[in-house]
Order: sequence, then structure tokens, then C-alpha cells
Amino acid sequence: MEDQTTQGSQGGYQRPAPIDVSSLGLTCTMCGAKIDTLPFQPTIREDGTYGRLYCKGCNAKRPRRPFSGGGRGFGGGNRGFGGGDRGGYRPGNQY
Repeated sequence: MEDQTTQGSQGGYQRPAPIDVSSLGLTCTMCGAKIDTLPFQPTIREDGTYGRLYCKGCNAKRPRRPFSGGGRGFGGGNRGFGGGDRGGYRPGNQY
């Protein structure tokens, strides 16, 4: 079986090998270019489509939102470790 990852120089993050999706006839949501490879295997959604897919060039141009952690676990934005605090100023809160 063929290795599906590219080895990192320091053993850190390993970028997945590109997956050939040319037989699926996928096109970029932004520019309409044909997509031949993706860094992941796309899955069909409930509506029968693959959702929004972008070519490498358009994906690089897309704005990035900072990852806030979300959810109710550790590091969930400004919610603190317990998740119940909504953050913001309240008299008597110590920061």
C-alpha cells in the first residue's frame, strides 16, 4: 500500500499526499476551475453534493477566521476553563 503522507523534516506536521479526484468532475466554488487533486477525500453530503470545494489558488485567497476553540471545554474563547462563564465585564470580576 502506498504511503499517504509526506514526511516532515523534524517529524512534526505531516502534510497528506494529494488524492486524485479527477474522476469526480469537481469544480472550484469560486472560479469554476476543474479540481484534480485534494488534500483529503471528499464525502457526499445529504443533498448529494460534495459541498463547497476550492482550488488551491482560491483556497489561499479565502479569509481565515482565527480558531477560538469553541465548545464548552478548555480554551473555549473567552469562556474560561469551566465553559459556563460568558466573559465580558462584570463588577467584582477579577482578571
